[in-house]
Amino acid sequence: MRVVRLLDRPGLTALRAGLSIVPLVAHRGFHRGRRYLDEHGGFARDGRRASEWAARWTSRYASLPAWLDRPGGGSLWLSAAAGLRWARHRATAEDLGFADEVLAGRLSLLGADPEVGTPPRWLRDGYTRGDWPLLPARRAKIVRGDGSDIRTVWELSRCYHFVPLARAYWRTRDSRYADAFQLHVESWIRDNPVGLGPNWWSPMDAAIRSCNWALAAVLFAGAPELGPGFWAALLANLRRTARYVERNLEWHPVYRGNHYLSNGVGLVYVGALFRDDPDGARWLRIGARILREEMDRQVHPDGVSFESAIGYHRLVTEFFAWGGAVCDRNLPGALAAAYWRRLDAMFEFLDTYLDSAGRAPLLGDADDGRLHWLCAASGGAPRSHRIGLPGRRRPHQPAGSRAFPDGGFYILRAGLDRCIVRCGAIGLAGAGSHDHNDQLSYELVLGGKEVVTDSGTYAYTRDLAARFAFRSTAAHNAIQLGGEEQNPIRADRPWRILADRTRARCLEWSVTGSSIRFTGSHSGFAHRPSEARCSRTIVLEQPTGSWTVEDRVEGTGREDITWRLHCAPGPVSQRASGAGNWRLAHSSVPDREIELSAPEGLSLTLEESQWSERYGIKVPRTVAVLRGTAMLPLSITLVIRRIS
Repeated sequence: MRVVRLLDRPGLTALRAGLSIVPLVAHRGFHRGRRYLDEHGGFARDGRRASEWAARWTSRYASLPAWLDRPGGGSLWLSAAAGLRWARHRATAEDLGFADEVLAGRLSLLGADPEVGTPPRWLRDGYTRGDWPLLPARRAKIVRGDGSDIRTVWELSRCYHFVPLARAYWRTRDSRYADAFQLHVESWIRDNPVGLGPNWWSPMDAAIRSCNWALAAVLFAGAPELGPGFWAALLANLRRTARYVERNLEWHPVYRGNHYLSNGVGLVYVGALFRDDPDGARWLRIGARILREEMDRQVHPDGVSFESAIGYHRLVTEFFAWGGAVCDRNLPGALAAAYWRRLDAMFEFLDTYLDSAGRAPLLGDADDGRLHWLCAASGGAPRSHRIGLPGRRRPHQPAGSRAFPDGGFYILRAGLDRCIVRCGAIGLAGAGSHDHNDQLSYELVLGGKEVVTDSGTYAYTRDLAARFAFRSTAAHNAIQLGGEEQNPIRADRPWRILADRTRARCLEWSVTGSSIRFTGSHSGFAHRPSEARCSRTIVLEQPTGSWTVEDRVEGTGREDITWRLHCAPGPVSQRASGAGNWRLAHSSVPDREIELSAPEGLSLTLEESQWSERYGIKVPRTVAVLRGTAMLPLSITLVIRRIS
């Protein structure tokens, strides 16, 4: 492990990947052996131990609050008493409506059929409505090519809905909400034997589920409808889940990311509840170590997640924030001051990329993942990245223009305008699991209205062709040459960028009283006969509020050029204003005029593209496309001005 940590230094990615094969083979061999033992008697023995533990618990404790308040016991980031007050006073009408939908067997997840049942059909695919089989979990095939999406099963079993149910219960004291919680827990345990079926395939999802069960237990602890037998069964299952996660950590010597981090958070939550016994103390220590080490490894010094996807930055910020809070209460000093400083930097990046309406951009993968739904709004507004996070540890400063060069994002802001540009290294130590071909692509908000947008994510395993399309160069606001990809990607390798041809870098970043300027370049098409190099300059003129986006392609000879501008949903119109010049108008910003100029040989058309603001949902919108053959070097310029 010490050698692997030395190889974490920047610039050693290739060497790191080559040498990682030895510890990786050893790690996988060890865990294959563990899985064999688990499947051949281990799970059964663990089940007997859990039953014995539950019997001892019920003989000793008459209620969950008595156990939570025992000497030496730990706690989450709030106590049962504080949780009751929080749930009662913070519950909203939206929480109550959401809880009533859950009682009726409806829960909206990932654009799938909301009819989940009462109790939920925990194994049912949200798209195909077929049940996933109860096979040994780690041997299941999760990409089936039949329109199914295992994430719909996992997302339901993360049990996000338990916290809003608790809020509704304490606001109304309606026993139906506590009864539903009990029904859902008991049916989940019955339908999902440990180690069997889709809900044990992903240790990450088991870890997130354990966090939501642990938090729900604290919030429902004082409910008289829930007896000691129920609590003993829930706690015993939490122990089995923590043991499963501990034995199946998603570690990799190089390419470990949010999955491994989530494993640590799950162990911290369960370990905190059982802090006074040897298993719980060990889980807490392991989880705290994972949080501490992965903060340094997975978060750049400028506070950006190393997975290079805005949606995943928000997810790991939540992991580090709430997991860190539980560590702080139960292992004071386990996380040094440097941990909290970097977490502050993560919040600074988040606050900078949100627009004036609190919406996050869609650059990179965005699959709506969360640790908790602390309120119903968390599930209904996945782009509202501030919902469900703790308050900042440092006073909030108004967001301004800022470069995040380590993470590869540059943000230009003035008033209600915001532009974010992607320009940096491929994420996840070069694996690019959640990267798109979006180098030099950007999103633009004008006057608080979205005008130029990314395409989003839409699908993972359900539709690999769509997964490829939404990751492709064509789905982004970027130049494409000869129909090629910036970086090579394949539909059958949905979580890989196969090589970083782009080697994107920032050439200029300046913020003055009169303008904000970014220039970046990439070499994604330099292998072509033209040896083309692409650059983009974005300038915001502060006094006038005018935006200029200039694209240059340097090289020799003729090239097949495609330039795209994906517009936010809404009517878009165009009219020619001379050879090589066009004017566009977007209905969301009637006070702005968009002018486009391009060299001879390129023509403009308005076409249809797809926009996926939420996973599993897509809607049509307009993309302006310049297409044709032209001599290099060439320049394409977009200017957006206020209409006087």
